[in-house]
Amino acid sequence: MVKVNLYGTLPTATGVVSLATAKSFLRITHSAEDTLITNLITASVEVAQNYTNSKFLKHEYDLTMETWDDVYVSNFYRQDLTDGSFITRGGYVGKDGLNQIVLPYPPLISLDHIKYYDASNTLITWDSSNYRLLTYLNQKGSIEIKDGVTLPTLKDRGDAVQIRFKCGYTNSDTDGSDIPEAIKTAILLILGRMYELREDSVSRLPKASEYLLDPYRFKTF
Repeated sequence: MVKVNLYGTLPTATGVVSLATAKSFLRITHSAEDTLITNLITASVEVAQNYTNSKFLKHEYDLTMETWDDVYVSNFYRQDLTDGSFITRGGYVGKDGLNQIVLPYPPLISLDHIKYYDASNTLITWDSSNYRLLTYLNQKGSIEIKDGVTLPTLKDRGDAVQIRFKCGYTNSDTDGSDIPEAIKTAILLILGRMYELREDSVSRLPKASEYLLDPYRFKTF
């Protein structure tokens, strides 16, 4: 089973849209509702991130797997054996047939390390010469194991493989200046709706915010 945990602290949503920007958009000049508006900024950013299947400010995560076949997608592929039979393996196979580990929460910034517990239960850092990092504009990034590389034998444990990676539109957890303006405008529209309509509704998102966010919506598997 694949498990993902936040490493470090969660970025503050006001790094994406500041309180001052939100109040200006809402045409509010007093400070009586600053706490409410700050909470609505956080909720609006979370809604936009969930809709786009991505992260905006820099987030750092630890992904753990039980085996090398345990990947973050439910794709399976057939591996033919020399005796004519075949087995079904979990994985994500590219055009060249190399095994890939798909990472959640695009856009992918960087990979810090891959570590694994070997058969003697010793934690070892896997050399980066064994794999390469693939990043895309329209889907999740992935780790591709290089052709001919033999995967290390693992200890039987839930966190046998440990992958730490960074994701987001910016390599900062406080400065959202590199986040596309369309995303920030969509967040303000969502915020405005939450502020004005303080009750539930059947509509998922304001229509204009969907149009603004759709070009930045990542594919899921």
